[in-house]
Amino acid sequence: MKKKTIKSAIPIYGAAAVWLLLGLICPRMLLKAWFLLVAAALSAAAYFGLSRVFKGREVEVREAARSGDREIDEMIEEGRRQLDSLRAANDAIPDPGISRSLDRMVRAGEEIFKVLERETNQAQAVRRFMNYYLPTADKLMTSYRLMMETDSSGENIAHAMKSVENSLEMIATAFERQLDNLYKDKSLDIDTDIQVLETMMASDGLTGGRFQQQQQSAARSGD
Repeated sequence: MKKKTIKSAIPIYGAAAVWLLLGLICPRMLLKAWFLLVAAALSAAAYFGLSRVFKGREVEVREAARSGDREIDEMIEEGRRQLDSLRAANDAIPDPGISRSLDRMVRAGEEIFKVLERETNQAQAVRRFMNYYLPTADKLMTSYRLMMETDSSGENIAHAMKSVENSLEMIATAFERQLDNLYKDKSLDIDTDIQVLETMMASDGLTGGRFQQQQQSAARSGD
């Protein structure tokens, strides 16, 4: 997400209003060149003055996925639309427990898509998440909202809503574990790199007792 400023239309209306008022008050003067210059100056002053007061508003705009693979980009965009649906459900449902679970799902989902956009080779690892877990979570919350907004409070509705509520923490945890799994190979690579680094440093006498002995020997030589 990046922030984008949407300019207010009020300064434009204000600048136009100057011309309208001058046209109503002294229409004949608009035929004079010097008066047109004055009107233009007043209109510009109104525009810039109002622009300082009405600065517009900032909105968050999501940049399109750019993984370099069109199929994966489309997959990410569809997944983000489903996350937007979960956000909408979160806004519509006042229950704090449900809100916490949905927040976790959305955060994990966004991070998954960031990884996928950077590392397209992870597509297979998230395919079930994309094709089933996320769409099912979206479907459950859509059904929950429909039942929540119905006037009926029958046993079947109550049971279905409770079933959804009881499943949300499990789903949120699964989303987070899916994200963590994407870093499994990277974690192994890091461990391997550190082990190799430690071995090479030790062989060069840069770590542990051998390094300390060399330092002490160098100090005695200096004396």
